[in-house]
Amino acid sequence: MNTNNKFIDLMNLGTPEQAYEQIKELSSSLSDDQHLIRSCIFDLHAAIEVELRRIYYHTFHTQLFLTDEEEHNLQVEKKFDKMIGKLGFMDMFRVLKPILISWPYPEFADIEEFNTTRNQAAHGDLSKVKYKNRSPFEDPDCFAEMYFTVWALKQCFTKFFSKAVEEPLVTLKRYVDKFGVGH
Repeated sequence: MNTNNKFIDLMNLGTPEQAYEQIKELSSSLSDDQHLIRSCIFDLHAAIEVELRRIYYHTFHTQLFLTDEEEHNLQVEKKFDKMIGKLGFMDMFRVLKPILISWPYPEFADIEEFNTTRNQAAHGDLSKVKYKNRSPFEDPDCFAEMYFTVWALKQCFTKFFSKAVEEPLVTLKRYVDKFGVGH
C-alpha cells in the first residue's frame, strides 16, 4: 500500500488514471462533452475574474502606505494580497460595473450574463443553462460565442487597464485642462 495513494488504494484502484475515470463516473452523470463544456465555461469565467482582480490589485496597491521599513511593507502587502485574493467575482464586478460600463467597450456588458451562465453550469440543471438565450451544451455556436466573448473582453480589459490604471496621467491631464494648474 502506497501511503501517497491511500484513497486510491481504499477504492481498490490500481492507477491514477483509473481513479480519474472512476471518480468522474461516481461523482457525475455528465457525458464527456458536458464535462468538457462545463470545464471550459469555468476556465473562461476564471479568465474574466483574473482581469477584475488585476484591476483591483493595481488600483488599490498604489494607495498602500509603504515606508522605508521593509518589514512593515512586507506585512502590509501580505495582508493586502490576502484581501485581494479573497474577493469574489461578484464582489469585484459589483463595484467595477459602473466604471467598466462607462467606457466605450460594449463587451463589458456581457460580463454579468457570463457570470450567470457560469453559476447555472456550476449549480443547476445543464439543460437549463443559457447564454444569450442559447445553450452552450446544445448549440456549439453558443459555446464558440462564449469563447469569443471572453477573447473580446480580454482585449477590452487590456485597453482599459492601460488607460485607466497604467496611464493615470490621462486623468491628471483632464483635470489640469479643465481647472488649470493652480487648483
